Amino acid sequence: MLRVMVQALKLAAVLVLAAVIVIAAQRALVARLEATSQPAGTPVVFQVQEDESIDSIAERLHEAGLIRSPTYFKLRVRLSNADTRIRAGRFTLYTGMSVDQIIRTLTTAPGVQVVRVRFQEGWRAEQYADELVRVGILSSPQQFLDVLQASRWQTRFPFLADVPSTATVEGFLFPDTYEFRIDATPEEIVEALLQNFDRRVPAEDRARAQELGRTFYQVLIIASIVEREAVIPEERPIIASVFYNRLRENMPLQADPTVQYALGSAQDWWPSLDNLPDLATVDSLYNTYRYAGFPPGPICNPSRASIEAALSPAQTDYLYFVTRGDGSGAHVFARTYEEHVRNIREQHGG
Repeated sequence: MLRVMVQALKLAAVLVLAAVIVIAAQRALVARLEATSQPAGTPVVFQVQEDESIDSIAERLHEAGLIRSPTYFKLRVRLSNADTRIRAGRFTLYTGMSVDQIIRTLTTAPGVQVVRVRFQEGWRAEQYADELVRVGILSSPQQFLDVLQASRWQTRFPFLADVPSTATVEGFLFPDTYEFRIDATPEEIVEALLQNFDRRVPAEDRARAQELGRTFYQVLIIASIVEREAVIPEERPIIASVFYNRLRENMPLQADPTVQYALGSAQDWWPSLDNLPDLATVDSLYNTYRYAGFPPGPICNPSRASIEAALSPAQTDYLYFVTRGDGSGAHVFARTYEEHVRNIREQHGG
C-alpha cells in the first residue's frame, strides 16, 4: 500500500513538473512571438481599409514594426473569432502592445480618437511640428509650419497686433499638455495654442510691458532668450535684467541661444556652438553678436515663468554673465567686462 502511494506521489510530481515546463515553454514562445525590435510606447497611426483581408492587415502591422509574426497574429485573430469583427478606420496603436491588445483595438469602432501631446517649454515651432508628426496627428512638419504666419491670426487674436505681419506666431505657441483629435487640422491646433496663451498670459499682464517702455512683443522676445539661457528658476529675473541693461546701454545682447536659433536644422534644432570660435561670423538677423538691438522675433516658445521674469526683471546693474564651471547650470554675474573676464577664467580656466 505504501509503495503504491509513493509511486502515485512520484507520478504526480512528474506530471506537475511536466506541466510547469509546458507552461513555461508556452510563455517563452508567446513572448518570442510577441516581441518586436521597436522601442515600446511609440505611437503609430494605422489605417484599416474597407474589406481589407486579415493577411493584408497582418503584413502591414509587421511592416510597421507592431508585430513580430504575421502568422501568429492571424492565428490569434481566428482563435478569438475576430476575423469578421475588425473595423475599417484610423487607429492609433503603440509599439510594445501585445497582439491581443492590437486585436481588441482593431475590433473597436475608432470613433473620435484623442491624442495627448506635450509641448516642452523652450521648444521652437519646428519642434512642435516634429512632435505632432511623431504622435500621428500630422503627416508632415510643414503642414504645421505653413499656418504660422502672423497675418493669418492677427484679426482673430488682437494680442498679435505688435507682431510684424510677415513674421510667425513663434513665441505665442504656449507650451503645455494638450489633447487633440487624431484628425485635427493644423489650423485647429494653432488656434488652441493661441487661445491657451491668451488664457495663461491675460491682457492685464501683457499691458505691464508698457511699464518697461517696451511692447509686449519685445518683452516676449526677451522671455524667449531667458527661457533658453536659464537653468536655475531663481535666475530668470536676473538674466532678464542683464538683457534690458545691455539694451539701455546700447550694447548688443550677445545671447548664445540666438545664434543656435539661427543655425538650427532638422538634425539639431539647438546645435552646440563649441566649435564656432567667432559667433559674430554667423550672418543672421537673429545673431545678437553681430546685430545690436532685438532679434526679429522670439527664438522659442517660453514658459509662463520666463514671461513673468521678462515682465518683472530684477533691479540690477549687471551687464554680463557666464555659466559656472561646476555643471549646476547656475551663472556668475558681472557689472564690468574686466570682472566678467575674471569670472570666465575662474569658472572655465584660460
